[in-house]
Amino acid sequence: METLSLRIKYRPLRIGWCLPAGDFAGLRKALRLTHTVWGGRFNPIIPVDLEYSRQLVSLFRVDVLIPVCENENVKAFIEKFPYLPNPFFPSELHIRESSGKVHAQVLDLYHPIRRLYEEHVKNNPQPLFHATLYQWEDDDPLACVLLATFGGFPPKEETGMDYQGLIEKHLAAEVTNLAGRKALPSDSFQEATPNWICCLDLEPHYSVINHWNAPGFYVGCATDFGDLVNYWNIRAADTDLIFYDPHFSQRLDGLRADYLAALRARPKSARAFDDHIAIWSRRENNQIDLAAFGSGYLRCSPTEATWNGLNVKAPVMHFGEKSVLAAVSHNLGKIRVSFSLPEKTCYDKGYFRHQHLVASIAPGIGLYGNERATLMTPFLPELNEHYGRNYYFDWDKTRVEPEGIGVIIDVWREDLTLSALDISSLISKIFEFAGMRARPSQAGLIASRLIQQLGGLQGCRVFKIRGVRDLIKKYKPDQSFTRSGAIQIIRNDPQTGKPSFSEYENLFIESRSAAKLKPEDAFIYLVRHGVFRVGLNFGCPNCNLDFWVTLDDVRTETKCEFCGQNFNITSQLKDRDWRYRRSGLFGKENHQEGGIPVALTLQQMDTAFGLSEMLYTTAMEIEPAGATIRKCETDFVLLTQTSIDNRVQIAIGECKDQDEINEDDVSKLRLAAEALEEKNIQVFVIFAKLGEFTSKELERCEAVNGKYERRLILFTTRELEPYHLYEKAAKEFDIRGYAVSFEDMVNITHTVFYEQRRKPPLT
Repeated sequence: METLSLRIKYRPLRIGWCLPAGDFAGLRKALRLTHTVWGGRFNPIIPVDLEYSRQLVSLFRVDVLIPVCENENVKAFIEKFPYLPNPFFPSELHIRESSGKVHAQVLDLYHPIRRLYEEHVKNNPQPLFHATLYQWEDDDPLACVLLATFGGFPPKEETGMDYQGLIEKHLAAEVTNLAGRKALPSDSFQEATPNWICCLDLEPHYSVINHWNAPGFYVGCATDFGDLVNYWNIRAADTDLIFYDPHFSQRLDGLRADYLAALRARPKSARAFDDHIAIWSRRENNQIDLAAFGSGYLRCSPTEATWNGLNVKAPVMHFGEKSVLAAVSHNLGKIRVSFSLPEKTCYDKGYFRHQHLVASIAPGIGLYGNERATLMTPFLPELNEHYGRNYYFDWDKTRVEPEGIGVIIDVWREDLTLSALDISSLISKIFEFAGMRARPSQAGLIASRLIQQLGGLQGCRVFKIRGVRDLIKKYKPDQSFTRSGAIQIIRNDPQTGKPSFSEYENLFIESRSAAKLKPEDAFIYLVRHGVFRVGLNFGCPNCNLDFWVTLDDVRTETKCEFCGQNFNITSQLKDRDWRYRRSGLFGKENHQEGGIPVALTLQQMDTAFGLSEMLYTTAMEIEPAGATIRKCETDFVLLTQTSIDNRVQIAIGECKDQDEINEDDVSKLRLAAEALEEKNIQVFVIFAKLGEFTSKELERCEAVNGKYERRLILFTTRELEPYHLYEKAAKEFDIRGYAVSFEDMVNITHTVFYEQRRKPPLT
């Protein structure tokens, strides 16, 4: 049985609390609700009327949008995200059973409270751990700041659980009353408040590096809606801040001083930047006197750009990672992966069984050797429904993630089965998302079959040999040739007639006993993979015409294919040489419709990307379905994803044997590239040719570049024949001899073909 290693992380659902801008009642309700949720500190508040509201959804990778109030603008905003469907049934966050009991549909605060109780308080008459609850008056001008900083809860009737009572009873809670507008305790930032409890055991994913997460202060107005939302959302991005309003310095100065002292007492980092103390304030408040904070702080201003994904980062918070072994099965043409889920950190008894969390699944490796199906899920949240219907069976319970897929499951779930995605259908869906209709073309089906016939992309290395390509082109499907003649063509340069095989002697096409590859090895490989068939030539005694018979059809009594006369062949077998013809796809006049340059280009890409998963499909016909493009065809589509910012990258292109790249090829692919880029997909255009580009071709091809960044990648025989793309070019031009990304290839293309920056001669 095939097996596969998977990495599993459990995490809480990330909820986006949606409310109208300026709605203080909704803000207080959202803050109380989110503190009932395990991981609630990391749930953003989204005022739907702001310019950057959509950016918040993307930045925090929200799983579900919950309206805090009944409002048409809120409803309309949520409807803009059909790829984030509400996964609950019924759809409410808290549901009331027929018995009258109310319970949450997401992991609630009961779980961390119970964990703390069992680890620190249970059977311990004098526990060292205790929680802290702060209380204040509803009309306290710092009420929203206190609620955002320390946490609070809705009434039990709304959630079905008295969370404050649970904390008081089970965590030896100390209640500190701030009534009368008392000063905040100077050490309150160290206490185990509800805001701290809801973060228990959660850790940020290592792949998200947030250079804007220096701890410090948010300086603003305690009664300003924008300041309060900024304060909460910056902290929701896993940044430790304390709110400071200069108008209430008497109540806040003790806390400010102690928190500053704690930050300055931190061990020094190897990077001086990490030792900064951040002071956040809106730009209109830049004149605020910050003398009380001393020196050495870093000023930060929240603006619309803060939330564009390039500045503040919001890491995924999870409960740790475990590996599992999955069984791979093949059933009715589908590849399925089944596995048991590892133990969870929550409790699954009673009504808690119906609470939900996310199982984030990342394949350790792909489906080895399978080039038509994949477990890779390109990070395009708009495709969540496609992943749900094809990868998992619940369309509304999947959320694509940068490194895999998140499946929303009930706490009691113990196993999962996933289905591999058909690569061609996945790529077609991405084009559909960009307003284009894409389907495999006849040429694409032929090229795909050619690649499969050779055993996959790496099996196409044999086409690197110029003599192999010449042999295939030399003879028509109805012409036969001898083994010795074929080997001579593979060995020799067709222009000079002299041996030219030495540069291919180290090429690996399959295991062999000899150290060096020989021309006959390449020929045997082609015969074994059905490129050529073996047979015999006979002369018909009736019509005197010669014809070829495949080995499988040779018999004593053979019928002439021209006159239909049967005759005995035994007299013609003496000293008869075996004769070969092109076979299968190669046995037709349009044997591969450019399939060889396509196969070589894809094979080089597969080698260049190495262990990074690269998906591909051969030629596709592309038609407009909303996008402003012209009907066209691309010889291939390559898809990968960057490891740095998880951006999906697509390469499309045209491959030629000797024909020229024309203006039509360039303009059509440029329009398709622009349509994909409108959906935040990074696009590259590859032109490959088993020959050299003319100066006019180079001028035409350059037109596919964008206004602000280049897209163009060019390959000639010099790039397609070596093992590494640029090992030949590096001997002549001032470049390195390898490339591991499309960006590398773009830069090398510009250096080699346009700047022609050659290496200085050796002295």
